[in-house]
Amino acid sequence: MKKNSKYIQVIIFLSSFALLGFLLIQLYWAKNTFNEKKNNFHTLFEICVTEIGDELREKILNESTYSVPKIGGNILPIQNSLSSNSQLLDTLKNIKSSEKSISEKRKDLLRVINKNMALNININLDKVFDENEVISLIETSLNKHGIKNDFHYSITDKNGLLFLNNFENIDNSILEKSTSYSVKFLNDDFFNEKRIFTLYILKLERSITKSFSHVFIISMILILIILGTFIYSIKIIQNQKKNTRIRTDFINNMTHELKTPIATIGLASEALTDKNIKLDSSSQNKFLNTIKSENERLGKLVENVLENSVSIKANPKLKLEVFNIEDVVQRAIKSIQISYNAKNGKIKTDFLAQNKIVEADKLHITNVINNLLDNSLKYSTKSPLVVISTRDVIGGIIIRIKDNGIGIAKDSHKKIFEKLFRVPTGDIHNVKGFGLGLSYVKSIIDLHKGKIMVESKLGDGSTFTINLKSSKILES
Repeated sequence: MKKNSKYIQVIIFLSSFALLGFLLIQLYWAKNTFNEKKNNFHTLFEICVTEIGDELREKILNESTYSVPKIGGNILPIQNSLSSNSQLLDTLKNIKSSEKSISEKRKDLLRVINKNMALNININLDKVFDENEVISLIETSLNKHGIKNDFHYSITDKNGLLFLNNFENIDNSILEKSTSYSVKFLNDDFFNEKRIFTLYILKLERSITKSFSHVFIISMILILIILGTFIYSIKIIQNQKKNTRIRTDFINNMTHELKTPIATIGLASEALTDKNIKLDSSSQNKFLNTIKSENERLGKLVENVLENSVSIKANPKLKLEVFNIEDVVQRAIKSIQISYNAKNGKIKTDFLAQNKIVEADKLHITNVINNLLDNSLKYSTKSPLVVISTRDVIGGIIIRIKDNGIGIAKDSHKKIFEKLFRVPTGDIHNVKGFGLGLSYVKSIIDLHKGKIMVESKLGDGSTFTINLKSSKILES
């Protein structure tokens, strides 16, 4: 048993470890997927702002005015910095024949042109662009790459001076929470004025999460199913373990309890039948009473076996019959009255119910009443006093059994109907039993689709209330 319990603990530990590992892998996958998606989005937005910058530059080149600067109202000659055309040609040849990169050669060429030909491009963004036109360029680029995020934009110089934007009435905190991408789109020597285009993307991380949320949700649902199944399996294993322990303890306790009356009856019977032992009338009566007492004890032990089997069995077959519940209560009182008399106890009745005919299993209902009366007797420190009353309720009858016993603590009210649970008895140390009586009572009442409730306080007795349905067959 201990070996199996150890194996079960190892299996639960390994399963828990595997499930935890699976959860960590899922979280790691989700994090990596998020980062990968984020990098992909960054790349797409960088491509978009580059395309938008190129579009803006191209439009400026096409629609801006070109001029040669004047000094004192006179146009400077193109060769104002060179002594002759041959010098310009030599300079251009030197640039061409140099070992510099194409990019460096291009810069040198533009520098010579600006210096010697004094070419300027006059940029007036207000005339070249309007807000809707820039927004249209941005939306075209974003839609091309399948991006649906909300955005804002700005065009500034290198010092941050705004020329165009679409967030005049927008709270700055919104821009601070956004993700920005910038590009210099007038960044070569051909232009005297530099411009920077910045795109502000709103709620980027939410968009990234949304892009793979359906896969993540499905994964979480599957994880929850696995987790729920795992917890349910552990619960079943623990219940099976508990039931096995209950059966083992019950068998061990019952075996021990059965040995004593059987041995006592055997010795008394042997004494009565042994011809070599001469017994007077008083001794014979003593042995006979012992046999009778131990036989009654055996009967109660057999009832305990029946109660335990009913408690464990999910749906035992009931032998239903129609009878007067008050007659059953009276018979139960009669059978236990001697035990109450031995402790100077009393059982009073207060029968006021009119619908007292029920359809139930008489044997089991009788055992239920006997159990409750027996508990009232056992858990009493003084002369027991029990009042049994019946009252009508809608569709049924209630049987209330009230005693003056030691009472039950509030935190034990729900536990008393569990198998093998025994109410703490304080100074009472001679209460015998297996903790099965009330479990049996609850099982029988539930099988009859009734209810049983307890009201009790420590030192103030207990009241058990049974609610049973009345029979449709009226007493004749």
